[in-house]
Amino acid sequence: MKHFALRLLLSAVLIALAVAWTKEDYEIFRLRDEIAATEGPTVTFYDFLGVQPNANQEELTKAYRRKSKLIHPDKVKRAFIANSSKGKSRSKSSNQGVNVSRGPSKREIDAVLKEAHERSARLNTVATILRGPLREHYDHFLKNGFPKWKGTGYYYSRFRPGLGSVLVGLFVVFGGGAHYAALVLGWKRRREFVDRYIRQARRAAWGDESGISGIPGLGSTNTTSPVTTPGGDASSVSINRRQKRLMDKESRKENKKGTKAASRNAGASMNPDGAVGPSGNRKRVIAENGKVLIVDSIGNVFLEEETEDGERQEFLLDINELQRPTVRDTLLFRLPLWCFRKTLRRFLSGDDSTPMEENASENLDKTEGTSGAVSTSTNGPPARRKGKHSQKS
Repeated sequence: MKHFALRLLLSAVLIALAVAWTKEDYEIFRLRDEIAATEGPTVTFYDFLGVQPNANQEELTKAYRRKSKLIHPDKVKRAFIANSSKGKSRSKSSNQGVNVSRGPSKREIDAVLKEAHERSARLNTVATILRGPLREHYDHFLKNGFPKWKGTGYYYSRFRPGLGSVLVGLFVVFGGGAHYAALVLGWKRRREFVDRYIRQARRAAWGDESGISGIPGLGSTNTTSPVTTPGGDASSVSINRRQKRLMDKESRKENKKGTKAASRNAGASMNPDGAVGPSGNRKRVIAENGKVLIVDSIGNVFLEEETEDGERQEFLLDINELQRPTVRDTLLFRLPLWCFRKTLRRFLSGDDSTPMEENASENLDKTEGTSGAVSTSTNGPPARRKGKHSQKS
């Protein structure tokens, strides 16, 4: 662990050294700022020298010699004195009498001479950079942009999001990604809970998690079979094996077709009212949380509940009935839809509020189905369909 920390620290230091500006880079930045302040904000080193960016060494040398003659301090001084004398003589030509032109003052000449020296020095530095290995550095910054002086150093100007951008980003991250991860985690926990519920019920009823009664070798004393004839045990074994083969055959067919409905209902019998109910031998067991479960001969597990009217209802437990949540179930999609239904839809649609209320109730039911991971363990596993109604004796 210590070696890993040392390596990580060393890598961070090396990366910082590699990313940091060099002394030559700071010189390029400083010179570029001076040229932008004196010559113009859009003037580059190539413009200042008077060449194209793709100029070769010979062209750079010729341009430097020509430019250095034009901005030489002595030449600039003579030109300034001559221009100043001509200007004063023209302004006083209308006055009568003899006027003697004194020329510019020493302070003015020193200021112009100082500026000429600075400009000539900048030209020499620019020529040195463009004719040397630092030209690649300058071309890189010229292409990708120059950092700006921020008081303590040169830094690139980064995008600073405002309050609205931050709120939108947080809503997308937490209302979309985090909410979807929470929904998927809750869905997996519910599947594991229902699967464990079913396995425990099968084991308690028939002694094995496969849930098929009457097969020799299970080693359970709780196994019961209907005794109708002396050959009843053999017939029940053959029937159960035949049912299992039929179930496997039907499941393979449904997998090829891409549907799951028949494979889920393969072992359950249909009541006259179209509901799913137990078939064959039945055994009633008590779950850990006190719920009453019914396990039939082929392993289907039903939850038995009693209503306030005394009716007993049976619900088939199936993990495939728990639908996997999608991105549309997250707050990122549901909150805008809810706001649209509450605001704009009332004005855009001229119908009554009944369809909107129905949609709202459907969305509420769907939300409760996807976010009820904790309540599942207290109220029992989810049920699929109502199977059987019988009056309490």
